[in-house]
Amino acid sequence: MNLGIKERLVEALEKYGLSQAQAAREMNYSPSVLSAYLKDEYKGDVQKLEGAVLQWIARQVKGRERKRVPIVETDDLRRITNAIQIAHAEKDIALIVADAGSGKSTAAAWYAKYNEKSTVLIHVVSGMNRRMLVHEIARQLSLDIMKVAFNTLVKNVSDMLFERDMVVILDEADYLRADALEFTRRLVYDLGQSGLVLIGLPRLKYQIENLRNDHRQLASRIGVCLHLSGLSRVDAKLIAESVWPKIDKKIVDAIYNVSKSDVRQFTKIIERMQQTMAINDVAEPDVDIVESAAALIMRRGGQAA
Repeated sequence: MNLGIKERLVEALEKYGLSQAQAAREMNYSPSVLSAYLKDEYKGDVQKLEGAVLQWIARQVKGRERKRVPIVETDDLRRITNAIQIAHAEKDIALIVADAGSGKSTAAAWYAKYNEKSTVLIHVVSGMNRRMLVHEIARQLSLDIMKVAFNTLVKNVSDMLFERDMVVILDEADYLRADALEFTRRLVYDLGQSGLVLIGLPRLKYQIENLRNDHRQLASRIGVCLHLSGLSRVDAKLIAESVWPKIDKKIVDAIYNVSKSDVRQFTKIIERMQQTMAINDVAEPDVDIVESAAALIMRRGGQAA
């Protein structure tokens, strides 16, 4: 047994605030194995285990060398939060649509984080119906949902919303079933007298406008309609500078030319760049690093970057 490796493991656990059980799982060993190793009682293949320990420590070091891309107050973030604030303050309905990767979900989560007590944020799943929706809103409002009749639960939710200064945000609302979309308007806006924010892909707007879906009641009540065009070069520069304050414009342009208006891809390329730089012990990003990182990113339409 290598005492140096054992000491490095103990130091890493303390430094990163991780438990033995969590570390063991990440090494694909049971907690009892790692515990026995630290007590000098492990009877298995010590050399193999210590190899896993060293690899785990290396992953922790590399992972923490990489600076997380923070949420940057871009123009689109301000526009989205402003739309949510209007719906919240005026008890109105806001419709926010944009292509995938535009940062809609990030902005919604950011608003909910800073308005935790007065926001219900629901990440809609495909085929979500009215019953699932009511149960989720009730759960976030800390209402009892066990053995409560559906009609009673609807009343309890609408009464609670009416009594409180709330906004309900439905992220990826285009995945709601058509009847649930209209029902949400009735539950939150009409009965609950609360703000309602519908966020989704551009098809959400078309679903609401399509007369065959009979969303005329909903469409007539939308007070804010925001259609985002995607990441701008100005905002791209802000995001890149949050990681590398003195980054060269040509590097930002190189990242932007790959990701275009997709803020999610722009962020992922930066994350891959940091990994590439850490592996190759490179201090500052360059165009070659951008190209290496972009090769690991899938572009829209299924083409590799």
